[in-house]
Amino acid sequence: MAHLLRSILYPSEGHPHHLTTPPKAASFSASNHGRPRRSEDAPASTGDGGPVLQGFRAHYSNPKVIFTQDPEVEEPAASIVADSILGGFDLNQQLTGDNCDIDSTVNGNAAFVPGPESAAFVSGLESAASGNAAEEAADEISSQPVVPYVGMVFDDLEETYKVNNDYAYKTGFGIRIGNTKYSTSRNVPKDTILNRVFECVHTGKNAAATQGTRNRKDDAAKVLDSTVDMSSFTAEKLAKDKGMQMDLSDTRQRNRLLRYDCKAHMHVGKRNVAWIVIVFTEEHTHPMVKQLGRRNYYRSHRKVPEEDFQLLQTLHNQNITTAQIMGCIGNVRGGDLRTLGYVKRDVSNIRTMLRDDVLLRDMSLTIEYFEKRKAESPSFFYATQLDENNVVRALFWVDGRTRSLYPKYKDCVFFDTIFCTNRYNMPFAPIVGINNHTHTIVLGYALLPDETFETFKWVFDRWMMAMNQVTPDHIMTDQDQQIGTTISKVFPDSIHRCCFYHVVNLARRKLGPKLVDGHPFADAFYSCIYGTDSAEQFEYCWKHMLQVHSMSENKHLQNMWDSRKKWAPVYFRHRFFPFTSTTGRSEGLNSYFKKLVRPSESVWNFVQQYELCQNLMLDREDNAGFTMETTGRHLWGSWNIEAQSQKFYTPEVFERFQKMISISTRFHPIHVEAEILSFDLVPNIGLDSKTYQVEVVAADSLYSCGCHSFEMCGLLCPHIIRVMVHLNVQEIPSRYLLHCWSAAATTTPPDPGANTIRFGVPTTNTLKYNTLCRKMNNLASDACYAEDTYAIVSSMVDEASKVVANMRRARNGLQ
Repeated sequence: MAHLLRSILYPSEGHPHHLTTPPKAASFSASNHGRPRRSEDAPASTGDGGPVLQGFRAHYSNPKVIFTQDPEVEEPAASIVADSILGGFDLNQQLTGDNCDIDSTVNGNAAFVPGPESAAFVSGLESAASGNAAEEAADEISSQPVVPYVGMVFDDLEETYKVNNDYAYKTGFGIRIGNTKYSTSRNVPKDTILNRVFECVHTGKNAAATQGTRNRKDDAAKVLDSTVDMSSFTAEKLAKDKGMQMDLSDTRQRNRLLRYDCKAHMHVGKRNVAWIVIVFTEEHTHPMVKQLGRRNYYRSHRKVPEEDFQLLQTLHNQNITTAQIMGCIGNVRGGDLRTLGYVKRDVSNIRTMLRDDVLLRDMSLTIEYFEKRKAESPSFFYATQLDENNVVRALFWVDGRTRSLYPKYKDCVFFDTIFCTNRYNMPFAPIVGINNHTHTIVLGYALLPDETFETFKWVFDRWMMAMNQVTPDHIMTDQDQQIGTTISKVFPDSIHRCCFYHVVNLARRKLGPKLVDGHPFADAFYSCIYGTDSAEQFEYCWKHMLQVHSMSENKHLQNMWDSRKKWAPVYFRHRFFPFTSTTGRSEGLNSYFKKLVRPSESVWNFVQQYELCQNLMLDREDNAGFTMETTGRHLWGSWNIEAQSQKFYTPEVFERFQKMISISTRFHPIHVEAEILSFDLVPNIGLDSKTYQVEVVAADSLYSCGCHSFEMCGLLCPHIIRVMVHLNVQEIPSRYLLHCWSAAATTTPPDPGANTIRFGVPTTNTLKYNTLCRKMNNLASDACYAEDTYAIVSSMVDEASKVVANMRRARNGLQ
């Protein structure tokens, strides 16, 4: 690098760039479209030293840069080289052809741009236009380009490209790789480069005379008979009636660089271990781009730095839109997107590259991830379904912590398959439940190829394998015949209920105006569903409704009647489906995943979002546990049963119980003479007129109510609470305090695959990695401010790396 700086700043005597004998300035202006005038002692040359006859086309010659610093002072040279080295994610690796599309086509008059042909650099800038041109001229003064010349030496080919590209950027044009010559010798590798040509992107000639942008294939539709008026005919009719040939293969508008047959280029060749400039032609036949902000749109000047690429990859994995990614990176880099050095299209192309890379090994990455999770935690379970070609068709997985907690939350689960989440159109089928904080928890994940009996049976069988054949007590699904048939075969002892919302919503679509509010049939329909307390009442009202409204022959109503025991609320008065009659929890989880995963994403990306979802659920559960341990709820009254429930329930469930206590004050009990102790709960004056009956067996502490709220939700209803207060009951019997709502239900059980618990040590490799990263980042931030602390920490890290490597080798040797 040192000899490169010396060759740039202090050429040998006799060299055209020697500082002691600067050439005379050449005069040139934007209005002069003729051949630029050269100094008297500067004959035209081709770059190899020989004179050449100038043609008659317009040349845009760049004035030569004169370095006026003292040759003994080497300090300013550092900034020149630093500006010329542009590292990062190269967007030009595949752009060696002639068709280099850009976001906008450069048009305009010739501009005065500093270059290697003028000694009047400062005076030329003083004559530049005002406004943005003046600001950019100031930028050019403060950062002069390194001007290549014949005989210039570089250490490697990459440095050659960087210096030339930096010169092109500060001058106002873009470059590309023209020709590359490889070695044909048998003694060297085939990809050994001997010489390479870097040329201006405006090299070559246009295929046809065009103005502005053009389509890749001229026009979207080429009609051979131009005399026909197409305004009143469709393209199909014209092609049929007139026999015209039409090209509709590509209607996309594309921007194409204009070709000016520019001959500006730099030819470098390898000599021993260095690269030398053989030919350098600097004259351009097109105007330069004046504004710095617009020069970034040349492909050769668009690069994504490595640190931006890492941030981009992180944001891409979170499925953030490209515009939002550009905004985030712009804010990190100072708030101005134009200073990034790349554009939105580049980010989109990189994201496409990342997706394509995953697409080629989508399932293999997913299986590797599952194997890694299983190695970290033996209780992690996953299963795959393969077809006859050994291709993965379906996936099911569940983590070890969920398997340990499942026996506490098996009372009620939900299963739904309404969301397709990936490019393979595989339905996402989560199995969810409710924890003691009334939060949704995932009891299993499945990605399915279809929704058939065989597929559902495979999922439920694998789920039972993971849960040690412990079947759920109650399960709710949507109204799908295949799911219902599968549940009856796999879970014959479980109570199956269809989602009430789906049933009613389907009835509204099938019956149409008859279920509009205010219609007589709608009033009878909803009264039959919501206003009956027993199966006998419901069946009588349903038959009466069909008879009165002459709907007995309606096919959909007949189907509803046949399946009434799967959806009607009166048939589930004694069944545990807490706080819901729909599969809203599954749909809520599906809605959450829709925000994280787009339909075009891969299965691997979905699995990563599953990990995020699990972490967020655990974080919410930990937050609820912290609130439960460190805060307290105010008592609504002074009853002992309320204080007892406060200590037993989680805050979320206790809040619901307090509402029950509040509602209980609306009723007053009236003793009813009967064989057992009974009370009629009559509402206070002005409130609901419905009366509830509560029966009590005092000797056994048994209470039952006609609303059956405890059987459905696991919480005492307001009517029983009012009777307890009336009878001066001081303590709620233990049978009415369900363990699934208790604060102790989420006490984390030990990992079934671990023999001992090591406090303070993360349980998975991911957690260990994150913990070490935080510690090392804090250490690095403290040690980087002084050379002595940096040296100590660096040596300690090196020693630690050796120790870890020895420990890994020893462990692998034992295995």
